[in-house]
Amino acid sequence: MKMFEFKSRLARRAAATIALGLLLGAQTAMACTVGNWNGGTSGAGVLASGPDGPDGKPAISRYSGVCAMQAAESSSEWVQDNSPGGIERIRARFYLLNDLAAGQSAQIYRGFSSTTGSGPLFTVTMNDAGQVVLRDNTVVQNVSQSSGSKWTSVEIDWSQGSGTGVISLSVNGQSPDVLSTLNNAGSSLQSIRLGNLNGAGGALNFDAYESRRTTEIGRLCVGDADGSGERGLGDLQAIFEEFQFGTLASGQPDADENGDVGLGDLQTVFEIFQFGTPACPT
Repeated sequence: MKMFEFKSRLARRAAATIALGLLLGAQTAMACTVGNWNGGTSGAGVLASGPDGPDGKPAISRYSGVCAMQAAESSSEWVQDNSPGGIERIRARFYLLNDLAAGQSAQIYRGFSSTTGSGPLFTVTMNDAGQVVLRDNTVVQNVSQSSGSKWTSVEIDWSQGSGTGVISLSVNGQSPDVLSTLNNAGSSLQSIRLGNLNGAGGALNFDAYESRRTTEIGRLCVGDADGSGERGLGDLQAIFEEFQFGTLASGQPDADENGDVGLGDLQTVFEIFQFGTPACPT
């Protein structure tokens, strides 16, 4: 499993996991980075930051935790990871804040059979209306779903095979759209890129990227602003302190998923723990 959340860098690395998470040392956080994307970035147009704009960087909306990544608009900007290194299957989940300009469609996630950006194996696109498409580039077949919110969770499953290949897409936790029995065997997956790959117009913010070889990932717990594992008074307090006093919540405060933290998030969390299911899904 790999997880890149565009947050402060954790010192620990395990053999199967690389995490970019919140590190609070002596009550201070290290700078937001994208350093664990080991294939580098396309340029200075990729920023890791948060809503308060640390280090003089522009303020960036985030889905969970204190940081997110923003790819510059109207410019091909991305981060790359070379650690796939020759695999035949990947499952990945990330969040995207859709601020694309009218009529625009962005390539947001792509897998390659090289580390140089050649040999595309699959491509994920999103348009300004929230339609997400996963394409297998070998057999040129698509699955698609649409999002009704600005923050959108995208989870894909892509695998190669001689008549056993699969592409699967789930947007915002919907039942996956799946194509199977694909004859898409060929060169293995060497690298992935995430960002504004084709220079579409409009800002694109990304957060909470995670990838695995086989198992489903799923969505983060909406409205768990204090990271306690359930929705309740502590989350209302965390949300209130963020939009009133600028004290950033460590969990998921943007409960209405509109790109801002405010009164709508208080209302959403209140309704969850009063009338819904307070415990986070497991």
